[in-house]
Amino acid sequence: MSVVGCFLDLNFVVDSSGSINSNDWNTALQFIATVSSQFTIGPNDVQVAFVLFSDEARVEWGLTRYHDSAHLDHAIRNVRHIGSTTNLNDALYLTRTVVFAQDRGTRPGAEKVTIILTDGEDNVPVAGTPLTLENATACKNDGIQLIAIGVTDKVDEQRLRQIVSDRHRDYYPVTDFSALRRSVLNGLLLELCGITPATVISIRSYLTCSRCLICSCRSTKKVFR
Repeated sequence: MSVVGCFLDLNFVVDSSGSINSNDWNTALQFIATVSSQFTIGPNDVQVAFVLFSDEARVEWGLTRYHDSAHLDHAIRNVRHIGSTTNLNDALYLTRTVVFAQDRGTRPGAEKVTIILTDGEDNVPVAGTPLTLENATACKNDGIQLIAIGVTDKVDEQRLRQIVSDRHRDYYPVTDFSALRRSVLNGLLLELCGITPATVISIRSYLTCSRCLICSCRSTKKVFR
């Protein structure tokens, strides 16, 4: 599937901390590749950036790096796991000041969305740092919609609901990494570009959508600014 007419600047902020083993890391990358593969990739359609965070955060690539699905898919599947602490604070700072900086490829009129994928609590420079919430607020004030996927019960769900743009709609809890696609994919695609669960299921019939009763009422995407 390749969705045409979706004008989106999409950024993945991905936890690469030590609590994620190699199998789960590969599963996470496969999920991100699957989400990205649903869209037409290019300067007139969907652009995808990737921010990795562990003890430090870094921009693996910006919005303008990849102009086609094949090269983007290869890049996603080959991101190396770091394995240390959970510096979501700096990842959100880089999201606003680098990924979505005016001279880094974000486009007027494009939806600006960041998907945070994490399995734990942010703890750099200290656990519960207010800097993470401050950077999240700065992102949202700049028109970047924040969505979070919290994997396992080790995450601080209430904190992630504070971080996202809409605490009811933009937080996706997942029991483990193996459940990512069947629990999250359809609802997430609907939110990103208005792709209905029925459309996705007809193309990928092996998937199920645990959020259909919630997300089926939303036919258009809203960005909180």
